Amino acid sequence: MSYIENYSFINESKRTFGFDNNSHSLSDKEIVENDFLTSIYRNQNYNYSKFFKMDFLAKNVFLLAENLKNFLPENRNNVGIVFMNNFASFEADVKFEKTISDKNNYFPSPSIFVYTLPNISTGEVCIRHGLKGESSFYVLEKFSPEIFVNIVNSSLIFQDYVLSGWSEFVNSQIKSMMFLVSKFAKKENCEKFDAFNVKKIFETIWKN
Repeated sequence: MSYIENYSFINESKRTFGFDNNSHSLSDKEIVENDFLTSIYRNQNYNYSKFFKMDFLAKNVFLLAENLKNFLPENRNNVGIVFMNNFASFEADVKFEKTISDKNNYFPSPSIFVYTLPNISTGEVCIRHGLKGESSFYVLEKFSPEIFVNIVNSSLIFQDYVLSGWSEFVNSQIKSMMFLVSKFAKKENCEKFDAFNVKKIFETIWKN
């Protein structure tokens, strides 16, 4: 059995983000250059200059984990991260393809190429927070609470905590969530990490 210690979320259509029951919203004036993820970063006064070199996916995963950093255990040798989505590294792929498609203007960009591997996003979180457990990334056709829970619970066989998340585009806007899941409940009234509770939380946060 596993437990939900906390969760974070980003819902661009509602301009909301946060963790657990702590929801924040951004006004029109707080949206920077129509970039919702960078707007969250600036709103929260985060200080991690590498953020601006990241692609869209890495920024998304980074922000979800950043919202949960205060809930991570001090010893992170047994903390892993498992993330999933339905678009892989599409944005970085398109950007990189533009740098190699024209033979007369051929300029492959190493800084873009590195993000054509979606698991770079989870690696960024491991570096940022010193996670020593498993880091993995899965690309699924669509979100399934049952598959999501099964994959994360399989990861918990080898570690005590897992940051586990999902993101997708809905009408060209990002919706994403991340759970801090533990093998043993570390706080009172933890909900079980099962398909029923995951689906309930997703539907509550993502409803329009």
